[in-house]
Amino acid sequence: MKDNFQKQFKNIVYVILGIMLLIVLWEVVSFATDHLFLPEFFMCLGKTFSLFGNAFTMVSLGYTILRMLISVLISSLLAIVLGIIAGYYDPLAHILFPLITILRTIPTIALVLLLIVYVPNFSYYVVSLVVFPIIYEAVLEGSRNVYSRYENDFLLIGKHHINNITRVVFPLSTGYIFLGLIQGVGLGLKVEIMAEILAQNSRFRGLGPLIQQAYIDVDYLRMMAYVMFVLFLAFIFDAMLRWVSKIVTKHYGISSVKKNMFSH
Repeated sequence: MKDNFQKQFKNIVYVILGIMLLIVLWEVVSFATDHLFLPEFFMCLGKTFSLFGNAFTMVSLGYTILRMLISVLISSLLAIVLGIIAGYYDPLAHILFPLITILRTIPTIALVLLLIVYVPNFSYYVVSLVVFPIIYEAVLEGSRNVYSRYENDFLLIGKHHINNITRVVFPLSTGYIFLGLIQGVGLGLKVEIMAEILAQNSRFRGLGPLIQQAYIDVDYLRMMAYVMFVLFLAFIFDAMLRWVSKIVTKHYGISSVKKNMFSH
């Protein structure tokens, strides 16, 4: 118990040191460029906190989060189902391999430019297509690891019995699922904002147009405050997902599998 507390305390100290290092680097770059495009850190931080009291900013934030969450939710459900099945049935993994490779390697900007012309509400599709392969590959790796570990045990009730997936593969893959979600949500937020900026539509509500307008106005303090605002948001999502991951993994992880593994 004491060792675990000391380890957590050290990790917190290391994170704080990392944040301090980033602040120092920020200040060095800001000073070296005479604050031309990177404002002084604490001025930017103060401006960022003021945004939390701005109703228009919070409404725009709501639009961005809503679009991002809908996109990530849809792509996650599809990726989790296909990833678990593909890890269990290898032919499906080979069938999906070309598609996943294309989605993983195609430049995001190319997707935006292709969809922006022909597809209404294109940001949903862009975020979904970018996030899907990340979550799929994380889940695929997890399900393959579980299958290889319990392959002989699966034979006791039949190699392709549904209980193998529902009571073993899925519970033991939750850690990989949340790893994919943590990566996907952060990337999805960035892609959503990029798509909003490139939309060039005055009726498009979100943080992207606010960042773009600050850039057009040459108000780099406001622009970087919005960027820092997004960083705070990404940190909150990351922390929440890691917290939920620990709870879910503890509740539905190995202890649950040992209890229900091959019961009917």
